[in-house]
Amino acid sequence: KNPLIIIKGGSDFMLNLTHNALKAHWRGNGWAIERIEGLTFTAERFLQATSTRSMFEPQQMTLVTQAFASPDLYDCLKKLGALKQIQPSLCLMQGGEVPAKFQKELNRLGSFTIACDEPAPWEAKDFLMDRSRVYKLPLSAEASSLFLDATGADLIKIENELRKLALILETGKGPIAADALRPHLDFLREDNAFKVDQLLCQEGYAQALLLLKGLLDRGESSLAILAILAMHCRKALQIQAGMKAGNTPADLSRELRLPLSVVQNYLPYIRKRSAVTFQKALNLCHEADRRLKSIRHGEEIWLDRIIWELMPKV
Repeated sequence: KNPLIIIKGGSDFMLNLTHNALKAHWRGNGWAIERIEGLTFTAERFLQATSTRSMFEPQQMTLVTQAFASPDLYDCLKKLGALKQIQPSLCLMQGGEVPAKFQKELNRLGSFTIACDEPAPWEAKDFLMDRSRVYKLPLSAEASSLFLDATGADLIKIENELRKLALILETGKGPIAADALRPHLDFLREDNAFKVDQLLCQEGYAQALLLLKGLLDRGESSLAILAILAMHCRKALQIQAGMKAGNTPADLSRELRLPLSVVQNYLPYIRKRSAVTFQKALNLCHEADRRLKSIRHGEEIWLDRIIWELMPKV
């Protein structure tokens, strides 16, 4: 409701996260967003941004990045008598702290500030729990502690590891226990979950086989690799079914919580396969999982069978 919003802080990750969340919120409410760089935000543009509200057009949010580099912003704020003079809405974004002279005017006007700083070390667990809910990966308290022991409190690393976990574990289920997470922790430190998925979508089956053999030779868990292959088959089936139902790639990206680029990478690949192929490969994954949990023998043979099932039949 405040027409003057300030986003500031020293964490680039938190700034981007907040920026993207607010943009999604504004667009979800039908607002138009105009983005302007601070250096080009002149007095004329300030006037246009703060006094052009129309009853017949969507609500507009003007977003100014590195706002306090604007040559005219200070004088414009100083001339404002009250927030009600800002007719549409204005969001000023700044990496780092707001310069003191600007802060004085913002305090006078009563702007709303969102601070985007790195969480304190003791807040990392709360951050992890919040982000894991976004990926539909609810972690138990023990699993959260185990996760942070493996990743540390680096926000970008936590985010990247959650993305990889979303490729490995089935999302949207109940709380994930530490025992379910533990086999994947060493695997999380590499980018191989994405690489396997990418190679299969590109039909690089020989390279995928070599990569899986290399992972086994290096001592990676065969069950973790199986989980990646199973998730690949599930995603292929979900995207294939969604496209047949008339959904757009953007719709599927939102529904499945996958980056749009990932959905688009799958499209040429799934058009060449029937759902039966992916279902057979997924069934093999489940069978291999049951067998290998009781007898750790023939791991490479099982993985090869699944890749062969996904290959086109001549």
